[in-house]
Amino acid sequence: MSNIFSKISKISIYLLVFLLPIFFLPWTTSVLDFNKQSLLIFLVFISLFCWLLKSLQERKISLNFSIFNLSVLVLFLVLGLSTLFSSYKFGSFWGWPLNIAPAFLTTFSFILLYFLIVNTFQKTEIFGLFLTLVFSGFLAALFGGLQLFGKFYFPFEFAKISSFNTIGTVNSLGVFSALLLPLTISLIFIFKRLVKFLLMIFGLALLGLLFLINFWVAWVVLLIGMAAILIFAISRRETFPTSWLTLPMFLVVISLCFGIFRISIPGLPATPLEVSPSQRATFDIAKQTLMAESPTSLLLGSGPSTFVYDYSKFKPETINQTVLWAVRFGSGASEILDKLAATGILGLISFLAILASFFWLAIKALIRSVKVEKKDSFWILGLGIFSSWLAVVVSFFFYPANLPLSFLFWIFTANFIVFAEGQKVKTWELKTGSLANIGASFLFIFILIFGIGLFFLAGQRYIAQIRHLEGIMASQRGDNQAAVNYLLSAINHTAGSQDDYWRDISQVYLFRINEELSKKDVPQEEQQRTIPPLVSNAVNSAKRATDVAPENVANWSVRGFVYRNVFNLITGAEDWAIKSYETALKLEPTNPYIYTELGRVYLAMNEKEKAQEQFQKALDLKSDYAPAHFQMATLSVLEGKTAEAIEKMETAKQLSPFDVGLAFQLGVLYYSDKQFNKAKAEFERTVSLNENYSNARYFLGLIYDREGKKSEAISQFEKVANLNPDNEEVKEILANLKAGKSALEGITSAQPLIEEKPTEQLKK
Repeated sequence: MSNIFSKISKISIYLLVFLLPIFFLPWTTSVLDFNKQSLLIFLVFISLFCWLLKSLQERKISLNFSIFNLSVLVLFLVLGLSTLFSSYKFGSFWGWPLNIAPAFLTTFSFILLYFLIVNTFQKTEIFGLFLTLVFSGFLAALFGGLQLFGKFYFPFEFAKISSFNTIGTVNSLGVFSALLLPLTISLIFIFKRLVKFLLMIFGLALLGLLFLINFWVAWVVLLIGMAAILIFAISRRETFPTSWLTLPMFLVVISLCFGIFRISIPGLPATPLEVSPSQRATFDIAKQTLMAESPTSLLLGSGPSTFVYDYSKFKPETINQTVLWAVRFGSGASEILDKLAATGILGLISFLAILASFFWLAIKALIRSVKVEKKDSFWILGLGIFSSWLAVVVSFFFYPANLPLSFLFWIFTANFIVFAEGQKVKTWELKTGSLANIGASFLFIFILIFGIGLFFLAGQRYIAQIRHLEGIMASQRGDNQAAVNYLLSAINHTAGSQDDYWRDISQVYLFRINEELSKKDVPQEEQQRTIPPLVSNAVNSAKRATDVAPENVANWSVRGFVYRNVFNLITGAEDWAIKSYETALKLEPTNPYIYTELGRVYLAMNEKEKAQEQFQKALDLKSDYAPAHFQMATLSVLEGKTAEAIEKMETAKQLSPFDVGLAFQLGVLYYSDKQFNKAKAEFERTVSLNENYSNARYFLGLIYDREGKKSEAISQFEKVANLNPDNEEVKEILANLKAGKSALEGITSAQPLIEEKPTEQLKK
């Protein structure tokens, strides 16, 4: 039985090493990291259970007592404290709906994986583990390369884009491939015949993908890894034929050319551009996070996975002048700076202590192996592991780590400890009635109960994710009642502890309210019976989102949005909307959307001065923010100052002739002043500057309709419909035009579609 348990424990780790780089499932919102985390938890705990059962069956327990284990234990304790004091404990523990890779549970699973490898594998067994890893990496690289060339073999819609792969972003796939290459090269030196041939194919595939992606960080980490191999190989050149040394030399030269001098290869398919905050911006955000008012911020940061909160609060105002102004980044420019912000000084120091202690241990082990190791295959494998580990560490200083990249770090770390200190094992006999036996039995029962509980909760979360995705899809189909049912099921499966579920269902309740209000020939008594419960549910759901995660600006933004949309249906909604948006501004003070929404609340309350003040603040932050311009125009018209507003906008046009927002706004002013010819010219100019500007096409269609040009009007609204396929009003307008009616016949409150909406706001 002990042999069976031992085999199951090792097979679980082999499965994990093979599956994790290529694993994904289509049933959840996060198709990659969420499913990879679930796989990690399941297989690690299966392996742990079987290892404990084996120990109990053999009546002895053996543990590797490397001094390195102490630094791993310290990191575990610091992360636990950081999670305990996190601004969103649920998200820091589980990861999703925040960033999954740095979450406490993910890191805890990696630490358990490290523990299992160093206590179950022998030096001779790690060859098979790494062959499995390289083969899996080859499959991931092959699939990613085919995707980049437009060869889509999966039927899922999300997989029919060139940027999709099983690692993450295209750049992370490049880094992953670069990290595997030093290990692959070392294995090529070791094996012979068929295995060597296959490894050469795998290595060529990984290198070919690097040329295809051509990401400078990937080339830099490859340079570091191959330089490490070259340095140690030269020190033992009697073992390495000169012909073999040319391979790492060649890769060093290639890495220098492509990584340092940024050479590109013409004719290859273009790779998607990946953006992130700069190193300087990330450092400034981390520094401001540590200086926050919380007494634990300096030492423990804001909590694992909470960088998105830090970014929202402290992002630079200059970001509003770019197309990325509305993006909330879940990670910064590098893993090291992310750890500084999320886990504080103690978190960063504990992680750096792992790096320093491992590096010291590795150098000692490699030097010792150079002098005394008789089996060259072990020495070469150790060098390959260390070189890839060093490359991973370098990548942490230049690039954020997703779950597969973090997985490589812990796999390389654990297996090198097996290589370097495999004999440092202490064994306790578990005699009947002995203290060791009682302790081992207690530990087994504790882990069994903890594991079963964790499996149950993880299973509930997985079902909730499936229901959440079904709810979003149902809402996009227009079946809002089904969406409510699915989202309620998701909420119930997580005991209401996940904020994005509450946030989404509050908006679906708004959709349901609009459905009920739009129904014709419905008795007023029936509406009075059906609408108030929906209003109550929408408001309460939005409130629950802010209660669950009060530091998430998205929750307060949606809460304000909900209150603003039920002004006429609930007493005091205006005051709560103002409070919600003001809280949101404390969490994201540089967001023009929130200022504009707050101004709209004041405008609805007929407090025009306060409304104008908020619109102006939005424009001060982002001068081309179209919704704020539109609201300012509305305000000017309401105050009867249309001519004055037009004069100011014409002056602004001369100063900024290519400003799309100004062109559109001037057209709106002309339209409001019934100068339709001038309005048409401005909207046509807007479309020439940005052909996908739905608002301009909306007004152009209305003007063409006024001129009796039905075909031109239909053409404009068909383009608007293509850009906004879920908008019901545009469909009604098209139906009117095709029936020969006026565009707005039967439509009571025409409002163009302002494209600039935050990601947390669901599409109709």
